[in-house]
This record gives sequence, C-alpha cells and structure tokens, in this order.
Amino acid sequence: MSQRSELKSVKTYMLVALVFAILSLIVYIILVALYLIVSIVAPPAAIIGVVFIALLVVDAIVLMRIYKMYTAAKNGDISTLKSLNSIGWAIVALLFSGLIPGIMMLLAHSPIERLQQE
Repeated sequence: MSQRSELKSVKTYMLVALVFAILSLIVYIILVALYLIVSIVAPPAAIIGVVFIALLVVDAIVLMRIYKMYTAAKNGDISTLKSLNSIGWAIVALLFSGLIPGIMMLLAHSPIERLQQE
C-alpha cells in the first residue's frame, strides 16, 4: 500500500472511532444526569453516579486523544500521529469508550507504524 492510501485508511479508522467515542460520551452524560436526578430521591444511588462520572472523565480523555489522532491524520502530520499511536490507549478505549473506538485504534496501529516521514 502506498503512503497516501495508508494515511487515508488511518483517517477513516480515526473518524469512525471519533464518532463512536462521541456516542459513548453522550450515553455517559445521560447516565450521569439520570443518576443525579435519582440521587435526589434516593441518596445511596449517588454512589453509582460517581462511577459514571469517572467513566465519563476517562471517556472524554480518550475522545480528545482520538480527535488529536484524527486531526493529525487529516493534516498529514505523521510525526504527531506516530507519537500519539499506542496500544495502551487502544485498550483504554476498548474498556471505557466501547468496542468500536478501541478496535478502530487497534486497526490503525499497524498502518501508522508503517508510515514514513517525508
């Protein structure tokens, strides 16, 4: 595969990961809002809301990383893309942002490693 086609595939992977990470963030926001409302009536339920707030924060951090990777791929900034590329972050995305963002980051890992600086 050529450099340009690999960069396009990475950009597509990151776009799909970004969309599904945003959907995951929306779900976490809804769950936090619901548990905050429920905690007014039943204060012990607030503990579950704290868990969802922690998940929301981690998902937001993963979302920002995916966005930076997508922007770097879109702009052709290979050095930034390579510096952000990490299997560890892909696993964190699998656990906190859902399967699709994590899988897309894992799929993008190898093509990013094959990219050459021009």
